[in-house]
Amino acid sequence: MTELFLEHSCVLSACIGRQPKDQSDALLRPQGSGVTSTLEPLSLTFILQNANERNSYGRQTHASALIQLTERKKMDQVLLLQERIELATRIGESHYREFKSAIEGPPNEKKKRSAKEICADISKTLVAFANADGGELYVGIEDDGTVTGLMHSSEELDTLRNAYKTHVHADTPLPRPQISLVEIKEKSVLYFSISKGDQYAYLTSDGKCLKRLDLESIPVGSEKIQAERLEHSSRTWDRTVESSATLDDLDFPLLQQISNQIAYGVTAEKCLQHLGLAEFTPSGLKLKSAALLLFAKDVRKFHPGCFVRIFTIDGKERRSGEAFNVIKDDIVADSVIKLVDSAWERLSYALTMHTSLTDNAKFKQSYMYPQIACREALINAIVHRNYAIQGRGIEVSIFTDRLEIASPGRILSTISLDDIRQLKSAHESRNPLIARVLREVGYVREMGEGIRRIYDVMRSNALAEPDIQSSNDNFTVTLFHRSMYDPRVKLWLSLFDEFNLPESQTAVLALGFEGKEFSTQDIIDRLGIVDTDQVREILTPLRKLGFVTRTKNDAKAMLMSKKMKIPKRSVPMFAVIANPATSAQRTHEGEPSYRDEERAISQKTEFENSDIAEVEQGIQLHVGNINYRTGPEELYAAIDAKCTVLSLDFPEDKRRAGFNKGFAFVTVAIDKLSPADILSKFTNIEVAGRKLSINLSREQERKMTAG
Repeated sequence: MTELFLEHSCVLSACIGRQPKDQSDALLRPQGSGVTSTLEPLSLTFILQNANERNSYGRQTHASALIQLTERKKMDQVLLLQERIELATRIGESHYREFKSAIEGPPNEKKKRSAKEICADISKTLVAFANADGGELYVGIEDDGTVTGLMHSSEELDTLRNAYKTHVHADTPLPRPQISLVEIKEKSVLYFSISKGDQYAYLTSDGKCLKRLDLESIPVGSEKIQAERLEHSSRTWDRTVESSATLDDLDFPLLQQISNQIAYGVTAEKCLQHLGLAEFTPSGLKLKSAALLLFAKDVRKFHPGCFVRIFTIDGKERRSGEAFNVIKDDIVADSVIKLVDSAWERLSYALTMHTSLTDNAKFKQSYMYPQIACREALINAIVHRNYAIQGRGIEVSIFTDRLEIASPGRILSTISLDDIRQLKSAHESRNPLIARVLREVGYVREMGEGIRRIYDVMRSNALAEPDIQSSNDNFTVTLFHRSMYDPRVKLWLSLFDEFNLPESQTAVLALGFEGKEFSTQDIIDRLGIVDTDQVREILTPLRKLGFVTRTKNDAKAMLMSKKMKIPKRSVPMFAVIANPATSAQRTHEGEPSYRDEERAISQKTEFENSDIAEVEQGIQLHVGNINYRTGPEELYAAIDAKCTVLSLDFPEDKRRAGFNKGFAFVTVAIDKLSPADILSKFTNIEVAGRKLSINLSREQERKMTAG
């Protein structure tokens, strides 16, 4: 408003027609008058009153002009409610917008719906919005945006206005919504606007807990809503300022040591600010919660749950009472920097308690699980746990057949368990300041790679894959002390022992147990391969040794892909030779015969023209704006009509059966085309009424930038 007054100071001066004499006239002080030109804000009412007092000078017309100009500028900047509603009818319903009809019946015999039914709809929608991200409800508008209005009496309209109270559970009152009755096209529309709630998991009067998801209000558990609220607080916890803490609360020698390691020669105080762990204010340095977790002398003074508890259990399940079988219970409490090492020292000792008999008939202590995998799982828990939960620490349970590491708090909602299990490098740090410091000092080598490293190490030791679970209370990583193969497969694989194959190649051979054919995609999934060039590196030696053969040529594989409506890489086209000794006999017995050479040349040609060569010729696309009910076959058909689909990753929504997550990753064959040429093929593609958004995936962009 001050800028507006400045713009029209000449008009105002003429309106009032007098020199400034006190603070109320400060706005009118001319520049260079010898009087300070500091401008004090004046109310429009005061100025106009003065203008009216001076109408004897003939200046009131200027004041009127100013009023009109001011109001016009304000109107240009404010979205009126009528405009909002008209705009909403053009845009349509969304995650934040819902239309509800107030009439029912055949087209030519419409009548008003009962107020009771509409009240139920209002409560359900407002509850769903409050449990999600807030939103707007328009009563009197059809799903297609047609304004049909309300036919209800004033008493009934009052009933509808109060639905947010009368039809919502008394124990979970909603935030007060904005409510307006608006005339649009000579029809009445009842408008509700409600903000995101944070006090309760809101319920309707009949106890239903709903949440807005895309265009629907879906039932959810109230505990899930509370978990989401807890997640929200956890995302900012390590960045909150702890006003009661001072530098005296920190382990200064440790802080100085870390400071020298990260930025030698910089003071500890400046290093804290550099890492975002403290803010300098006029009253001094203010420490954030992350600084105290990392460096506090007595961390439990500020966070009682900053500890790791290690249980050693005699058995496969924990028992209580007379059958109590916890043989050791060890608690390690320390600041995060020290906790990484001190907790690992205690855990590694507990793991060496396993005793085995060697070939020399001597007993020795050995690790039941690969040390790297255990340490990575422990660090992952310390870095990414929910520190907003202060009453619990990390729990490690060592059973006779497995190791469980449970950290407080569920996985972040923006990360999919399936993505983690499929090793898609899904990563988002709940505690970015803590993660940054541990990265700087070397405890975390590559952000988001800890879980992948655990999988790789377990596989390289021929142990079963880890199990990863997330509940509303915990995120749990379980390592198993058992072979990744069942006894029959393990016995069959022993036929190949004399060739000393690496574990990755052994895992590929296991896919062909009992004559089963397998695909390129099966290999990628089994080994968790990200860079598909590795498929060639793994298969080439097996093909040369004669252990793996191709069962379909390229043309047949393509035909089957089209017929079955599956990506080409998912077509089974490899098999394992049943008797490896016969296959490799030529290698041990000297020069091959002429027929052997002819077969080798044929096999080499077949190999070079095989689907393996296509692995490096694919380009990965991100496909968005997919209808949530679209199935893989429908999406495959739409993409494959433009380019050959090599692989399709189409995540399902685990919360809703039959729904997808609205996006997919599709790898298509390049066919000597540039990325721009490929993308040009996918303009204006619609599936199930939605125009697909197709772009290069971030992973593909990264590869192209690196390459």
